[in-house]
Amino acid sequence: MTRSCTLLPLLLAGMAMPALARDSGPNPWEVVGEVLRQSGKPAADLRRPRPAVSKVEAAELWDAVLTRLVKHTAGESDDAARRQRFLLVLLSGRHDGVALLASDVPVPEPLRELFLLSWDRLAPELRQLVQELDSQAAKSLRALLEAGDALRAAQALGDAIGLRVTPQALRELARLVLPESAGDPLAYDLALDPDLRLLFGFGPPLPAAQPSRLLRSSLPAATADNARWFIASAFAAPAPAQLAIDPETAALARRLNDWLPTRSDLPDYLPAMRTLLQRIADATWQQREGAGRAIEPRFNELYRDLVLATAWQESCWRQFVRRKGKVQPIQSGIGAVGLMQVYPRVWRGFYDVAGLHGDVAYNGRAGAEILHHYLRDYALARSEAAAAGDADDLARATYAVYNGGPGHLNRYRQPTQRAGLREIDSSFLQKYLAVKAGKELEVGKCFSGADPAR
Repeated sequence: MTRSCTLLPLLLAGMAMPALARDSGPNPWEVVGEVLRQSGKPAADLRRPRPAVSKVEAAELWDAVLTRLVKHTAGESDDAARRQRFLLVLLSGRHDGVALLASDVPVPEPLRELFLLSWDRLAPELRQLVQELDSQAAKSLRALLEAGDALRAAQALGDAIGLRVTPQALRELARLVLPESAGDPLAYDLALDPDLRLLFGFGPPLPAAQPSRLLRSSLPAATADNARWFIASAFAAPAPAQLAIDPETAALARRLNDWLPTRSDLPDYLPAMRTLLQRIADATWQQREGAGRAIEPRFNELYRDLVLATAWQESCWRQFVRRKGKVQPIQSGIGAVGLMQVYPRVWRGFYDVAGLHGDVAYNGRAGAEILHHYLRDYALARSEAAAAGDADDLARATYAVYNGGPGHLNRYRQPTQRAGLREIDSSFLQKYLAVKAGKELEVGKCFSGADPAR
């Protein structure tokens, strides 16, 4: 690829930054110039006003690019630990998008914000990977690193050179490593991706979702975002279900999936849901063990209690509510959905998003699998119990990550943590200790016909 810089602003910037522009290796400023040159944009276009990219567009565009980059680069390594670090980059970036959408603070350039956050996590992993590959395999990764580093550095100069993080710049950045067969790097889709699950140790897809009959007459009244998940998933290629469900559990799941309980139903509904959650926890534990992701047996009960407590905290053990005469999945203001309040924006590709909305058992299995991942690969891997001095803190740490993302592992023991997060963590601990003491049916205290308290 020719590396001659055709952009006057970049040439000027290179003159102003000799340590970066005159390095003995390839000039990263020229790489960025080439990225933008390939897009067909003359230098003058850099300073022209561009249509604003909304927060939603920015979250989806960056997620699309980051997912493809992480999937491609993680696939270059056979090291399971390294792949887990790439997964950390992906999940952190997706949580950044969720946080962006949840915030009321204006962000003039949301795409730039998301790029900067993720690049600082991704670049170190790419540098380590380059050292392990042969020169030919590492060539495109070096080009990606040089271009990404230069694009990141350019943001500090702001209007001095006029270089912005635009969709087209990200598209050309991704194309430095992605094959043409990969399609448009900016294409955001909701389809289940079995290869993504296998790459990061999640194994085959979960058993196919069985949509609740309660939703058949209610979908038109659902939110536009809900409808989008359903419609998009309906046209996605179905993935085969490899995980078996015993007939008794399947029958229980069907019963609960078509049940919108009232207060008078609680004596029957809550024990039935407890049984389903316990069976989901046990099945997930066994499945993950079979996939080579085992946890020491002494943590089995802790994990089981964690699943029940999380479902209590997130939804009061419910998948659906009735609003304005229509049944719909419980959903938070920023899109977490169902029994376990799984974020489709964070876990797209790993799970069928329509299943997360429409099937209580599918949502429960997804949440249980995510909890297992966070317990094994975060709380236990980083010795959180030893750091905090209490085995129960493994559950607290795991839930903190589940609730807020990978950066929240030890937030529950930070004295300066925000009051809102302290309240969430305190509320979870109360529920977890109640489940541990065999008092999980106290979940009925938070039951109502409206949204559960969060």
